[in-house]
Amino acid sequence: MGLDQYGLIGCKTEKRTDEETGEEYTVKIADQDFYWRKHSRLQDFMEELWVEKTGRPATELNCEDMELTEADINKLEGAWHNSYAQNQSEGGFFYGHQFQEESCQVYKDDDKNFIEAAKSAIKEGTQVVYSCWW
Repeated sequence: MGLDQYGLIGCKTEKRTDEETGEEYTVKIADQDFYWRKHSRLQDFMEELWVEKTGRPATELNCEDMELTEADINKLEGAWHNSYAQNQSEGGFFYGHQFQEESCQVYKDDDKNFIEAAKSAIKEGTQVVYSCWW
C-alpha cells in the first residue's frame, strides 16, 4: 500500500463492457502518462494546489482528477527548480515521507519530462490531469 501518482496528458474516459458479466465500467486513457510512487513532496505540492483551486481539504484529492493549467505547471516548475523545498511532507508512512529527499532526486528527470510535456500539451489545447490514490 502507499501513494501512487499519475500525470495524464490527453486524458479521456472510455466506457467498456466486461465480456463475462456484461457490466459496464469506465477506463482512463491518456495520450501520454507519467507515474510516481511515494513522491511525497510532489504530493504535498499538488495537495496545496488542490486546496487553492477547490477550497476543499487536501484529503479529498485522493482518487480525484485535478486538471492542471499553464499557471499550475509554471508553479510546479518553480517548485521543481527548488527541489520542492517549500513542500516538506508530513504525510506519514503511506506517502514515503521518510525518504522524500531521495525521491526528489530519483524522480528529478521524470518531473522535468512531465513539466515539459504538460507545457507543450496545454499550448496545443490538450488537457493535463494529476491524479493520485493511497
